[in-house]
Amino acid sequence: MRFLRSFNCAAVASAVLYSGVDARSEARDRISHVYAVENPIINTHNQQVKHDSSFDLLFSLQNEVPRVKLTLEPNHNILGSKAYVEYLDGEGKVRHAEPIDRLAHKVFKGKAWIESVTGAWIEGGWARVYMKRDGASPLVEGAFSIFGNHHHIQLQSSYMQTKRDTDFHFDEGLEERMVVYRDSDMASEQKRDGEEGRCQSDNLAFNVGPENPLSARAGMSWNSASLGSLANRQLIPGGNSGFGDLRNSIGSTDGCPTSGRVALVGIATDCSYTASFASAEAVRENIISMVNTASDVYERTFNITIGLQNLTISDAQCPSSAAESTPWNVACTEADDIEDKLEQFSEWRGTRGDDNAYWTLMSTCRSGGTVGIAWLGQLCVSNLRGSGQQSVTGANVVVRTPGEWQVFAHESGHTFGAVHDCDASLCAAGASNQCCPFSQSGCDASGQFLMNPTSSRSMSEFSQCTIGNICSMMGSNTVRSRCLVDNVDVPTINGAQCGNGIVETGEQCDCGSAEECGDNSCCDPSTCQFRGNAVCDDSNEACCSGCQFAAASTVCRASRGPCDLQEVCSGSSGSCPADAYEPNGQTCGDNSNQFCAQGQCTSRDLQCQQVVIQGTSGNYTNSCDDDSCRLRCSQRTNSQFCSQLNRNLLDGTPCNGGICDSGRCSSGSSSNGDSVSSWVDRNRDLVIGLSAGLGSLVLIILACWICACCRKRRRNKAPPVPPQRPMMGEQWSGPPPPAYPSPAYTTFMNRNNPPLVRYA
Repeated sequence: MRFLRSFNCAAVASAVLYSGVDARSEARDRISHVYAVENPIINTHNQQVKHDSSFDLLFSLQNEVPRVKLTLEPNHNILGSKAYVEYLDGEGKVRHAEPIDRLAHKVFKGKAWIESVTGAWIEGGWARVYMKRDGASPLVEGAFSIFGNHHHIQLQSSYMQTKRDTDFHFDEGLEERMVVYRDSDMASEQKRDGEEGRCQSDNLAFNVGPENPLSARAGMSWNSASLGSLANRQLIPGGNSGFGDLRNSIGSTDGCPTSGRVALVGIATDCSYTASFASAEAVRENIISMVNTASDVYERTFNITIGLQNLTISDAQCPSSAAESTPWNVACTEADDIEDKLEQFSEWRGTRGDDNAYWTLMSTCRSGGTVGIAWLGQLCVSNLRGSGQQSVTGANVVVRTPGEWQVFAHESGHTFGAVHDCDASLCAAGASNQCCPFSQSGCDASGQFLMNPTSSRSMSEFSQCTIGNICSMMGSNTVRSRCLVDNVDVPTINGAQCGNGIVETGEQCDCGSAEECGDNSCCDPSTCQFRGNAVCDDSNEACCSGCQFAAASTVCRASRGPCDLQEVCSGSSGSCPADAYEPNGQTCGDNSNQFCAQGQCTSRDLQCQQVVIQGTSGNYTNSCDDDSCRLRCSQRTNSQFCSQLNRNLLDGTPCNGGICDSGRCSSGSSSNGDSVSSWVDRNRDLVIGLSAGLGSLVLIILACWICACCRKRRRNKAPPVPPQRPMMGEQWSGPPPPAYPSPAYTTFMNRNNPPLVRYA
């Protein structure tokens, strides 16, 4: 009886799960001032603008002396003349689809200038705008930069829809007008109960766990009222063999495209987002403007255009109950959980069978202070993956705010595999190996960049570390990038538009606008046809030299190691063949234990040793498992024990007759194509629980049998037992029951005794 009571207490103690880690909360920034746009003038002969016009827009900001000029040209990358949009009803069914009138959507890109005291114009930065109305009183929305200070242009009605009580207030006029707020107009305020930003993505088990290809927890939540400022996030130690010291790749573009590529994305709206606009047309305009602005930084930084391939708009009338096919499309409530919405949207995306780089759900439903969440490093993942109750794919969620283009760019950065830039708190905690340091010698990035984990006044650029982070992840295939398409015959929502830099059906080449093409001798920017006897375009095709196909066997992509094949030109095409590798599992290098895994020459031992290089505590030297897809290494100081690390082996590592894929052994020896060890990996908590329960049951049965034998022996040999006295109360005999600490990221296993025991 005492044994059973002791067992029950121990069972209760062992049932304690590891506590969730709450990310830190920071005070939100508020908008301290807003400027009215005065005297806007379209510099055309009649102040009229068409969708394909190039023009200047001049204006002044209230009480500001320098005038501003935006030199603009059409941005055909975002929207074209043959686009279609589908509309969903409350049951999640396509109600109808209609063409988007290209003539009605005036999307522009260009440069921003300010006027000096001498009347000369000085270039200040970039500009991206969507024209709502032309004529004598034009209206635009978008953003532009003046010497790094980013200016956000909104209609006064849009500003009032998304402003907070603490933001700058002005009396609305009867007529619609434009207003501008700057990053330098963001001022800190004291924290208020219930209003702090939270790092909701730190609660995503997939982002934390070893099945994630990066497995370093990156908080992906934006402060709900930051208006372009990130809420504080906390990175938790963890990682995988593909995530090492990011100092080694700072500023390196190795792995990023050398010629223009396109990430085709889908965007969906839920009913709450649609209802926040006056019409479905206004929804389309806002999304187009958002993508137009966010794409700029990806084009300039990674040579990747974000192209809108699918647009799905839910009806503004929210259903009374969620439809089975679209559970994410419901009215907002106080109990909203953005994590649930992400998982539901991921399930929906995973059933579509498209090859988009990722999908984004637009909503107005906030979960506490969170206005953005994403699965880390899931670029080009269209199928469902993950484990447990989470449905993981290439998807993210963005909540409407005035600075939603920055939220979209930030969440997309996480999808591309970017972690946060280091801030002072992470540097002080010695966690610089879990964030992007500012430089080789400095840690704190001082809150200057898009992947900044805290509020910032300047967030339209990626840090040099983020550039190296994303490029190296794509180059090593830790983050997939094969869905990025060459800008040749790209089936975007845009339709074919000459001058957008994307070679579409009917075009021979497209070097961009006349200004972007410059002295291109291969491509005519006005017709997007080859000049003279040109057969290819040097500026856009790796196997083109002097407007002619490069000679056969010309190396267009060099090998990066013994498992990465070099690609050579065919002599009959300007395109470089797709990146190819030696087969996964093929031996390589000087050691017979080394094998190829996704283009890298590695081994299980090397991946254990890499843990030490990456700064993880422990002196791991050798792998002690040949079947699992999770890293299990022995320590030099104690080779009898195996340490199971919170990391998964590189995709492509051989395992039990199959290969590892995101911590799972696929195409293994089991009849369903998945190995037993993979099932154990995916359900480790269940296995440990069942093992503990079954083991305890066996011990109970064994103890009962021993006790029965002892009692029988005592009855046969012992003298009669005296009458039993009344018990005043039961007491524990022997040592107290063991205390079971919360499980940690490391699990130790005796090499000669396989059952697992977790330690704090």
